[in-house]
This record gives sequence, structure tokens and C-alpha cells, in this order.
Amino acid sequence: MISSTKSGWFFRLRQHFKEIWAKVTAYCLLAVLTALTARWLGPFIPSDLAFRIGADAAETILNIVATSMLTVATFSMGIMASAIAGAASGATPRATSILLEDQVSQNALATFLGAFLFSLVGIIGLKVGVYEDGGRIILFAMTLLVILLIFVAFIRWINALRSFGRIPDTLSRIEATVKEALIERLNHPYLDCHRLDALPDVADLYPICAQKNGFVQHIDVKKLQALAVELDTEIWINRMPGRYACPVRPLAYLGRKTVPEKAAECARDCFTLGPARTFSQDPQFGMIVFAETAARALSPAVNDPGTAIDVLRRAMGVLLHWEERAEPEVVHDRLYMPGLSAEDFLTDLIRPIARDGAAMVEVHHVLQAALRDLALGQPAAFAAAAKAQSRAALARAEAALALDADKEELRAMAREVPDAP
Repeated sequence: MISSTKSGWFFRLRQHFKEIWAKVTAYCLLAVLTALTARWLGPFIPSDLAFRIGADAAETILNIVATSMLTVATFSMGIMASAIAGAASGATPRATSILLEDQVSQNALATFLGAFLFSLVGIIGLKVGVYEDGGRIILFAMTLLVILLIFVAFIRWINALRSFGRIPDTLSRIEATVKEALIERLNHPYLDCHRLDALPDVADLYPICAQKNGFVQHIDVKKLQALAVELDTEIWINRMPGRYACPVRPLAYLGRKTVPEKAAECARDCFTLGPARTFSQDPQFGMIVFAETAARALSPAVNDPGTAIDVLRRAMGVLLHWEERAEPEVVHDRLYMPGLSAEDFLTDLIRPIARDGAAMVEVHHVLQAALRDLALGQPAAFAAAAKAQSRAALARAEAALALDADKEELRAMAREVPDAP
């Protein structure tokens, strides 16, 4: 997980390196590096050594690798696409980004495609005479290394296929990603800025508006702080990571009525916008992904309350790690940033599950127990929000359940949710 306070260019660079093309390119560069190394070091390798080792076998091996790896890569891509489609239909389309970033599957596909390209470059080099007798030794050694990488990637890929894309595996990935994002964000609750509870009077402030619609994925607070120092002003951030931005919703406000257009453009560039929310700097998005997965499981077409119960337990386990720092460090002293809202987290998680599972007493039983445990485990952050969600969920259940005994059981559990201290 990228640190919450990393710069915008680092965030965008890391997003690019998550793509599979980066690893495939590395194999192409390895093939080119092998050719260059063979040209430089080949003359120093005795020709009789190349004869004894059988370096001419490199071309045969490369032909086998080139023929087989393209087929294996195509087959593996089909399996991965099927697994991701299954996760999108079984859990939620918002969870597919986590599967797409899975390192095991990415490394496997990159290794298969990269080995194919490595073989092509090697065969072309042999045909045009790049490799002399000594150079063939180097090519032979690098080919053996690539085969070893293929073997390791293939074994790991087969092992991962046993659970890849299935609901328990998808939920485990969501849980780990959200937990990491939440802990990272709570370590920097205001991204090392001052806490912002409410905006000042914006009549005398200069609004920085987005030029396109999208979700705020990342804020480069370091660059924003440098701009504030340069302009000798303060900046109030209005759209925190995860919030939707458009030209009529200012991203931030500068503490002066007018600023140069170049400065306004610089401030606008500090906000990375995208078509979808990401987990970086935005752990609340994880609650939405959890809730969507549970809501799909509770739909009449699926009718799987067990998955909804599993979601509740995993999500509450993540929220129990909520620990706010008493005095967060302020590094960017000219910036003001809103913090995370425990109430919003619970609303995004509980309301869809309580609504879609209103007629399922077993779901509400776990829901009330989870809210009780959360309020007891983190009373300062969640007691008030948990009590409010408990009452709302109980009202939904009472309106949908038919048996008075079920209603009374849930009322008793709701009374166990403690009030705010």
C-alpha cells in the first residue's frame, strides 16, 4: 500500500507499475541486455568451452519456449478473465481491481508472455549472427534462468488457481487491503495537515475547481504545502480522497480572493482524479465494497446469507483496528484537511446489509452482535454510531419479520449495544 503522504507523481508511477506490461517489458529488456552482454563478453569465452557445454542447444530450447509459452499465456489469460468475471458477478465489480493487482497471477502471466518475447528476441539474434560461440554460452545460461522463472511461476500459478476468484478468496483480499489502507490512513488521519471540522466563510476565498468529473484518488499534500508557502496563504481542502469532484464542487479553497492562473493550475494538479475510487488514502471505499458483496449475496437470486454474515465479521474485524492518534503530527502547517468519519464508515457498511437482509433474522442477529462488539471494543470512535445503526437496523427488521419471537430476540440484542460514553 502506498503511503498516504507520497507525492502525486509517485502515486501515478506506482499505478503504472501495477500493470502487467511493466513486467513483460522487463523480460524484453533482459533479452536485449543478454544480447549486449554476449557481444561484449563473448570474445573472452573460449570456443572449446562452448563446444563442451553444447551451447548450440540454446536455439532448440528457445524454439520450444517460444512455441509453448504463447499457448500457455493465452490459456492463463482466459482462466484469469473467467475468475475475475466470476468475482465481479459473485462479489462486486469494485473488487476486481484487487484481483487484477494480484502479484501471483500478474507474475505468472508476465513470465509466460515475457519468456515468449525473450525467446523471439533470442532466436532473431541467433539468425542475424549477434551471438558467436562465446555469446551462445551467455544466451544458453540466460535461457536456463528464464526456464527456472517459468517453472516457479507455473507452480505458484497452479497453487493460486485453487482459490483465485472465489468468494472466500475475494473477501480475504478485500479484508487485507482495507485493513492496510485503514491503518495507514489512521497513522496520518489528516495527511499530516491541520484538522478541518468546518470550512471558513468562502466568500473571501479563491475556489480551486476541477476541470473534469471524477473521484479524488490522491492528494499531493507536499506540493500543495509548497504552493501555500509560495503564495504565503493557507489552503482548505474541500474534497478529500474518495469524494466525487466536478467543476461546481471546489477541490480546495485558497486564502485569498485572487491568485495567478498558473498557481491555480498548480493547485489543481495536486489532485489526482479518476473514474473510480481506489483504496489508497480512501479506506472508506472498502466498506462500500464489503456492503455491495453482502447485498449481492442477500439478493433473492443468490440467497446466500452466510456470505453476508462473513462480510460483517470481516468488516468488524477491520474496524476494530481503528485507533485515532491523540495528537497527529502536523507537517503541512498551511493546509487543513477533513478526517475520517466513523459514522460514515458504519453507514456505508450497515445500511445496505440491514435493508437487504431485513427479513433474515440470522443476518440481523450477527449484525447486532457485531455492532455491540464494535461499540465495546472502540467506544470513543464507534459507540454513538453503532447505537444509531443498531436502532435503524432493528426498525427495518421489525418491519420485515413475521414472528414476534424473532423481533423480541433482536430487541434484546439491540439493548446490549452500549450508549456513547
